[in-house]
Amino acid sequence: MGELRKVIIGYIQKQKRKIYIGIGLVFLTLIFLVVLLWPKEKQKPEEEIVTTASLEKIINVSELSTFESIYNGIARVMNEKKPEKVDYYVSYEAVVKAGVDFQEVDIALDKDGKTIIIDVPEVIITEVIVESGSMEFIFENEKVNTETVSQQAYKACLADVRAESEEATTLKELAEQNAKNVIEALVKPFVMQLDAEYTIEIR
Repeated sequence: MGELRKVIIGYIQKQKRKIYIGIGLVFLTLIFLVVLLWPKEKQKPEEEIVTTASLEKIINVSELSTFESIYNGIARVMNEKKPEKVDYYVSYEAVVKAGVDFQEVDIALDKDGKTIIIDVPEVIITEVIVESGSMEFIFENEKVNTETVSQQAYKACLADVRAESEEATTLKELAEQNAKNVIEALVKPFVMQLDAEYTIEIR
């Protein structure tokens, strides 16, 4: 009986060692699978920073006009042979558009000082439209009241409104302010999202 007991105990111990080894192998296999299949931490995309190139891309819009005004004027048309005499007056209504070329906007970036300086170019008259149906005449010389007078009068109105609008400081000031507002509306949300410490100076 003693020998049989020893054999049984030895067999059980061997089986236990096999079980322990099997459990150990299973455990190691599980660890290996966990390490292998564990989702890798996604690489963070390269941090986006404020650059002059990114700002220029935002500001580079095709629309030049930033202000539109209705202008009522009176053009005076002189006699070709006697330039001191008036042939007729023509009143008209025109639409004048003014603005800046956003492609000419200059951007300076001070990363250390956390400052963005944006220089707005000079305001220009971008478009003038004379409403031909609005023209009304007062003739001093009835001889020029012909079928072609409207064409001549239209050119005179265009020249008159262009000259007047070039000297209209209020028109240009409003167009410049609107251009600044447009640029700020385009740039500020982008900059604040990337780095709220930046200050924007538009001049």
